[in-house]
Amino acid sequence: MIDAQEETLVEELPLILTVDDDSVMNVHVMSSLKAHYRVITLNSGKAALKFLSENKVDLVILDINMPEVSGFEVYEKMQQNKETKDVPVIFLTGVEKEDIVSQIIKSGANDYILKPIAPAEILLHVKNQLEMSRKKKLAAVQKPETKKKIRINAIR
Repeated sequence: MIDAQEETLVEELPLILTVDDDSVMNVHVMSSLKAHYRVITLNSGKAALKFLSENKVDLVILDINMPEVSGFEVYEKMQQNKETKDVPVIFLTGVEKEDIVSQIIKSGANDYILKPIAPAEILLHVKNQLEMSRKKKLAAVQKPETKKKIRINAIR
């Protein structure tokens, strides 16, 4: 039985959404991350968009090649939504073609990982992206105060 203190700790763990039409990959990613994060796995871009419209996540791991709605399409929709545009995204791809990698970089995504993935590698990518996101949010919160201090000093 989970007591209230343990439940609070679980709720404080970052929530990672991983989206891949390959169920084996979803299980692999989940098992790589579940000791450190809350992980939700979905098997389609369409399901991801629905989930993201109803829930807040800390990071999304997206397969690029999925039927119906690709990872690129999900990312594009996320960028158009003020609630999800700042959520870090890591693309997964089994394709090493230069044009795919170039498209990932041009999209503005935070990171990408080539399949197959070692558990330690995915954990490191996720940890790095969450830390960068945390620092970015902290800087955004501190920025307005810095402007006020500069104005006050300029008036004196």
